[in-house]
Amino acid sequence: MSETQTGGADLASAPDAWLRENPQLSNRQIFRHALARFADQDPRLVLLEADLAGGGDPFAARHQGRYFNLGICEATMLDMACGMAHVGHVVFAHTFAPFGAMRACEQVRLGMAYPQANVKLVCDYGGVSGAFFGPTHHAIEDLAILRAMPGMTVFSPADGLETILATRAMIEHDGPVYMRLGRNRVSRLEEPRGGFALGKALCLREGTDVGLIAHGEIGVHVALEAARRLEERGVSARVVNLHTLKPLDEAAIHETAERTRLLVTVEEHNILGGLGGAVCETVCAHGPARRVLRIGIQDRYDPLAGSHESLLLGHGLDGTAVAKRVLGTLSEPDSRRS
Repeated sequence: MSETQTGGADLASAPDAWLRENPQLSNRQIFRHALARFADQDPRLVLLEADLAGGGDPFAARHQGRYFNLGICEATMLDMACGMAHVGHVVFAHTFAPFGAMRACEQVRLGMAYPQANVKLVCDYGGVSGAFFGPTHHAIEDLAILRAMPGMTVFSPADGLETILATRAMIEHDGPVYMRLGRNRVSRLEEPRGGFALGKALCLREGTDVGLIAHGEIGVHVALEAARRLEERGVSARVVNLHTLKPLDEAAIHETAERTRLLVTVEEHNILGGLGGAVCETVCAHGPARRVLRIGIQDRYDPLAGSHESLLLGHGLDGTAVAKRVLGTLSEPDSRRS
């Protein structure tokens, strides 16, 4: 099935049914389909891409006059996007995470964030999903950089449904947004969840001993698997999908801290400056302070290329490893303080 042939369900009105008809698509492909479908009703939407266009791109096929493939020139793409936004377009700029967040960082800061341009930067290859390309194509610092920019909304969806809902929400939101996607297909979350809104966390599982707070395609799935492993050992784990890193749902963090003995953040990002840093800032600023176990990329680059799965295992980003670290931390006296 090509990217432009996706079954009979309507993505906009029945996203669940559409996703079940298209289980082979990754979130980066789902985003393209969602934007193409929403552009049918919104003539303001424009898509710019830097060296990502492939055969049968759904947006290019449906809206050829509003699609621009600019090649390997991310900074120029962001300059163009900001200019187009200032004359009334809602502009989506799509590229690789390490290049959109870092190579074009000055353009994001001065063109998007400072003037509050209505540009939506959507980046693939978040975390180490670039795997075999090596550290040049890994993005373990992007969330720390962009959440530090005033006025930016920063979002990291866990599955295809959240990607579709976030794409719609970004169109409705007036201002700069960064949405981080991975590279590979991810499983659909089957846990019940309430209504979606940018800046509002979702509790996917209740628990009383440990609060697992996660984001993104890897973090949320690993947290849920760790919760199941912990349950087998008699430990009750609450799992919170904190999909929006900015603005941060501080109330959800405080609620989780009050209900559990230990907070644990799980993310495919450096433990410095991302979700782990944001949760620590929140609990320290509004006290009483609570211990936070940060699980993610342990402040190092991967010098060798490898598969995504092997890199994740090397960083302890799997359910078994997370559960083991949580159990070890719970056995320490400090984690038992209320």
